[in-house]
Amino acid sequence: MVVGAGVGGLSAAIHARLKGWDVLVVEQSDRCGGKAAGIEACGFQLDPGPSIIILPEVYNDVFRAAGRTPESYLRFQPLNTLSRVFFEGEDPLDLPADQSVCEDVLRRIAPNDLRAFRAMMSKLDPCVAPLEKAVFGSPVQRPTDMMRPGLMQFGLRFNPFTNYKRMIDGWFESPLLRAFFYGFPSYSGQTYHDNAPGALLIPYYMLKRGVYFPEGGVRAIPRAFEHLARELGVEFRFGVKFEEFVGPAAFRTSEGDQIGADAIICNVDKITATRAEGLKPSMSYFTLHWGLNKALGGLEHHNLVIPRQFEAGFESLYRGNFPKPPIVYLNATARLDPEAAPPGCTNLFAVVTVPADLPELNWQARRDEYRDAVLAEVRRSGLSWRDDEVVFERVQDPGTFAQAHGNYMGSLYGPVQSQRHLSLFPLTNWDPNHPRRAYVGGSVQPGAGLPMVTLSGRFAVDALARANP
Repeated sequence: MVVGAGVGGLSAAIHARLKGWDVLVVEQSDRCGGKAAGIEACGFQLDPGPSIIILPEVYNDVFRAAGRTPESYLRFQPLNTLSRVFFEGEDPLDLPADQSVCEDVLRRIAPNDLRAFRAMMSKLDPCVAPLEKAVFGSPVQRPTDMMRPGLMQFGLRFNPFTNYKRMIDGWFESPLLRAFFYGFPSYSGQTYHDNAPGALLIPYYMLKRGVYFPEGGVRAIPRAFEHLARELGVEFRFGVKFEEFVGPAAFRTSEGDQIGADAIICNVDKITATRAEGLKPSMSYFTLHWGLNKALGGLEHHNLVIPRQFEAGFESLYRGNFPKPPIVYLNATARLDPEAAPPGCTNLFAVVTVPADLPELNWQARRDEYRDAVLAEVRRSGLSWRDDEVVFERVQDPGTFAQAHGNYMGSLYGPVQSQRHLSLFPLTNWDPNHPRRAYVGGSVQPGAGLPMVTLSGRFAVDALARANP
């Protein structure tokens, strides 16, 4: 049985079925996809969760494992522009999703940093493939797994005694480049005060392997997985909410019913599901979705609004406060997805990295304050609209993710780095005290983000197969 039909749960269901297991997926909502599920609002089709798509081969591999042609289920469109950057006080700048073209841009806007940028990419080039083999192939469970050649090779290329921020500051003078790179540790729940060279992999993949848009929106990914799962014979039951485990492979629902199976793969956040205590949550998101009855020009599909005082915002964030001023990611989905908005309208999704659902942030009482801070930054970039041009506004804060999706205190990445597995890796997919349970999702290995969550499905199935031969 798979509990939760997020992308990780769907991946696990497919891999489990390919082993010949009978699979039932239970899901608390009325649809598959979790945070990647699409939502309809006033004629707009929303992707309210993940937005930046890299590593399409990870999804394609799931279909190939089932003997299917990936393009029959899911098609990816490569993007020329990684992001349009609105740096306060300067004209918008397009960052190409290609290393050589990006170097041409840097030669013009940050010539003193071009050599360091090339050196960074050259440092990563020879060790990314071995690192993928070490981390994407199977989870890191024991200290001896740290000796895998790919992990060793990657670790030896970076100074273990310096944190991420000092590393970036030592390489780049350009405020724009520093602002661009500072945020990547937060994509895995870390901070730039951590030793986090792995955060460089995300921009590396963007520039080396491209940024993509799935035809039909991000919501097309879970839909395609569900389609394949049903073809393979996976069964689905909706409206079943996990409450707590009550046996080796059984759980109680929110309505008091007890459901059991031979084994369970849990797509509920591992910390929430196991009721672990004493853990400090890592990062979350504050998002605003606007449907506008006007065409808002000047946007690419991916956009980044960077205030001049961006470092103050990062310091505020990494001290556990709302970032002021915030860097705002803007996703204008109607640029590529004709279903995203009615003709002549704009579908705009704003995302700000924030701390988790901590009491001192008081999300419920201060939501309007945080909204206004984000909106002020967007308007400072030159993007604006009148109140009567807003068809709808939809807000998500860490409390939303905790209540609607079961994320531990709203964290999308599990605990802070010091409380992770071996103080470095996401939580394990398997619990040796309960060999008939396994876990998938962003808080377990290989980590957060849709490609990693997809891989976690295979990790969980492999763990159960080894523990229950």
